[in-house]
Amino acid sequence: MKTIYKKLLFLLLFLPLSVLAQATLEGTVVDSKSNQPIPGVNVVIQGSASGTQTDFDGKYKLQKINKGDKIVFTFIGYTSQTITFNNQQTLNVSLADDANELKEVVVQVGYGTVKKKDATGAVALITAKDFNKGAILNVDGLLNGRAAGVVVTSSGTPGSDPVIRIRGGSSLLANNSPLIVVDGLPIDGGLSAINPNDIESFSILKDASATAIYGNRGSNGVILITTKKGSKKDIQVSFNTFSTLNTLARKVDVYNADEFRALITEKAPLKANLLGTSNTDWQDEIFSNSFTTDVNMSVLGNLFKTVPSRLTIGNTDNRGILDTSNFKRSTASISLNPSFFDNHLKVNLTGNYSYTFRQNANEGAIGSAISYDPTQSVYDPTSIYAGYTEWIVGGQPRGTSNPVSLLKETRNVGNQFRFFGNINIDYKFHFLPELRAIVNAGMEKQDGDGSVTVNPFSRSGFNNNPNLPTTQIGSYSESWFHNKNENLNAQLNYTKAFGKLNFDLLGGYEYTQKDYQNYYSGNRNLFGLGVNEEVREDIYTDPGNNLQAFFGRLNLGYNDKYLLTVNFRRDGSTRVSPVNKWANFPGVAFAWKMKEESFLKDSKTFSDLKLRLSYGETGQQDLGQSIAWIKKYSTSGNNYYQFGNEFVVISKPDGYNANLKWERKKNYNAGLDVAFIDNRLKASIDAYFSETIDLFANTKLGALQNLAVYGPTNIGSLETRGIDFSMNFDAVQKGNFTLGLNYNVTYNKIEITDIATNNDPQGGVGLGAFIQTHTIGLSPFSYRVYEQVYTADGKPMEGVFVDRNMDGKIDSSDQYNYKKPQADVTMGLMFSGTFYKNWDYAMAWRASIGNYVYDDVNASRAFLGTINDTFNQTINNSPVDYSTTSFIAASKQSDYYIKDASFLKLDNITLGYNFKSVFNTDKFSLRLYGGVQNVLTITDYKGIDPEVFNNGIDGTIFPRARMYLLGLNANF
Repeated sequence: MKTIYKKLLFLLLFLPLSVLAQATLEGTVVDSKSNQPIPGVNVVIQGSASGTQTDFDGKYKLQKINKGDKIVFTFIGYTSQTITFNNQQTLNVSLADDANELKEVVVQVGYGTVKKKDATGAVALITAKDFNKGAILNVDGLLNGRAAGVVVTSSGTPGSDPVIRIRGGSSLLANNSPLIVVDGLPIDGGLSAINPNDIESFSILKDASATAIYGNRGSNGVILITTKKGSKKDIQVSFNTFSTLNTLARKVDVYNADEFRALITEKAPLKANLLGTSNTDWQDEIFSNSFTTDVNMSVLGNLFKTVPSRLTIGNTDNRGILDTSNFKRSTASISLNPSFFDNHLKVNLTGNYSYTFRQNANEGAIGSAISYDPTQSVYDPTSIYAGYTEWIVGGQPRGTSNPVSLLKETRNVGNQFRFFGNINIDYKFHFLPELRAIVNAGMEKQDGDGSVTVNPFSRSGFNNNPNLPTTQIGSYSESWFHNKNENLNAQLNYTKAFGKLNFDLLGGYEYTQKDYQNYYSGNRNLFGLGVNEEVREDIYTDPGNNLQAFFGRLNLGYNDKYLLTVNFRRDGSTRVSPVNKWANFPGVAFAWKMKEESFLKDSKTFSDLKLRLSYGETGQQDLGQSIAWIKKYSTSGNNYYQFGNEFVVISKPDGYNANLKWERKKNYNAGLDVAFIDNRLKASIDAYFSETIDLFANTKLGALQNLAVYGPTNIGSLETRGIDFSMNFDAVQKGNFTLGLNYNVTYNKIEITDIATNNDPQGGVGLGAFIQTHTIGLSPFSYRVYEQVYTADGKPMEGVFVDRNMDGKIDSSDQYNYKKPQADVTMGLMFSGTFYKNWDYAMAWRASIGNYVYDDVNASRAFLGTINDTFNQTINNSPVDYSTTSFIAASKQSDYYIKDASFLKLDNITLGYNFKSVFNTDKFSLRLYGGVQNVLTITDYKGIDPEVFNNGIDGTIFPRARMYLLGLNANF
């Protein structure tokens, strides 16, 4: 008993001494490079539950610590440090960047992020090192040719938005463009108003397992754009500018003045008196060299040492090579990314503002320049039409208009003000750090106005309405629009590891409201002149589109080998009938990280090997008609009733479909990710198949069935199948020379499997003629033409076609389906690297194989009936293809005009020099670079450019300029 008392007494005496031996440690944790404090660093005593985090100033205070304890400092993105406590009162620590952590690639997915090595769907990540180099004026220029299965077609028109297709699209009537999401906000306004210098990365979701969580907007793929954010480092300033000389790369080959004189003298001698004495190249008159300038400056740093921030301003002035065309853009963007409550609350605030000015040239002048008589001069001092040479027959202007007048005497200008931005709040619960609440609220607002003025004394301002007091009326019209897109989504995300099982559950709700309003005045020069032009003046208010959804995603990972993702979204839209307003869109994906298995873990051949399998369903509600399912009335300037001298606008009932429902797309994908040579060579291959059912179709309605002749219905199906392959290879990594290769190739086939009207004519080319069709078993817009017969020497015989059904006559039943506008294979290849340490280079190629175009430039002009215009009693120039055919009349439905438009393009070459070694500091760098854009096109197609819009019909396009550039990047 006495022994026990002695032991208790000893403990009571020793306890205060042991307590007194415990100490308190204070200090600051900073970044080793910038020396800036790092908030949120975990400071813990190794082997115990005791610990704390650094505050906003990087300071910490750790209590109840004993001599010999090991203190561990950890923070994401930095190398951890372990330091033994030796009774210090103060311990300041510098953390260095974790190189391995920085190499861990993270990709954006729907409503979140995932490490690339853990991705289960077909997701392509395009970062700054993968971007196209050179004179990048629009966001699409960064992306073109850089991702497998993604085709970007851009016009030469300054400031125009591109056409983007992921795996070919999925609809016949509805929108085929992918959903664009910028920092969590789905946008509607296109990409041309966004500054490409603000872009940090693209994540492209291609299969339905990845896009299913976007439901009704994911059927054409999703492009997630991440913009650049602020920094916790010292203030950094980046200044970037370049200028380009823009030139015409190629012209349509037409007859020159002397050749045209000989042609008219031979083929239309009675009109030889109409020939002039000039030698005018009309394409030279409307196209000219121009200059583009682009200036951007960004400032980033840690505002008040607490708020990582970034501010960017930019200005672009792009004068087109077609006279009077111009695009100006001024942009400003801001990003604030503070954290609060020991990093439990993260806020990301982004705002983007742009002002754009466009002067739209009359692109009809391009067609006129091809056709106008080259023996005529541009100006005629005796002309009553603003001094321009014009064809005048019987005292009135006839035939082709003077192309220079079309440009100079029309002023078509527009202004657009656009703001989009959002606030993202991410809160990690203190009492349950595995649970996060995320709220994202954003808005996109577009306001624009424009006017078109036509000189009343020009040919374009001529008006021969007999009720007018004069023919010299001209035109003046105004327009404006107001568009708004509001988005709110809220999510709960629970993430926890249970031994070898990683569990990640996301649930959320999203609300989107889109509203549109626009105004058109009509020709105000006609107001009050008794031709009832005033009734065209109208403000149109769209009923808007409301989208609501509930969504969820479950990610499971076991033993870092087996990954399962399950998505689900329930979507509602006002674009479809209330009967079918809501629809469900599931998705599931599985991945097997084979490299982590025992039989491959120590493999020296494979650095990575992962198998992916997925299935998903998505929807489409973007029909283009706001409420095609509702009974409604409409008015227009053509619907009015006359009471004496007063005209009263009346309404008429429109057609509708009360049973309209969603298009639905089912998608299957199998992929393999592989890496070799210590991850220097990475490749991915995906095979996919998708089926779109309940296609939106504009079908003919039966008598007494509706109030319209044609209307939208859900009839038909479409299948897409193909293979994507992409590869990145750091081929050479030496001190004086590096070489990186980025290559991708895609085979894609689209086939109509069911349609309301088989052999449905498409692609009108005038006078009731069509040269395309929607036909079961073929690609959309496949060409349907007559098979041309040729002479022994290969010359087409006019009006002679193959009697394919051998019934002894040539009629529409002899037409056949021949070729298609979609490419079978598309490819992209980029070389980039450095040499002699300070020099850098890049070269980007693209290829398209198996795409055909309809050559409407020749089909509409290269025949005698146009050269000798007997209807207008004038003469017109022609492409030199007339010398090949000698056609007297148009033969527009001949397969002669279906041309192979496969091409290989060298998009850009850049060469730069970095003066970093001259300044001998990491805080300042200066890079000068030069290059050429649109360098080379190799193709058999004889037109201006084989890469055309309008589903493969090449009328006249605004040519893409060849651009010679000089630029400068400075960072300090």
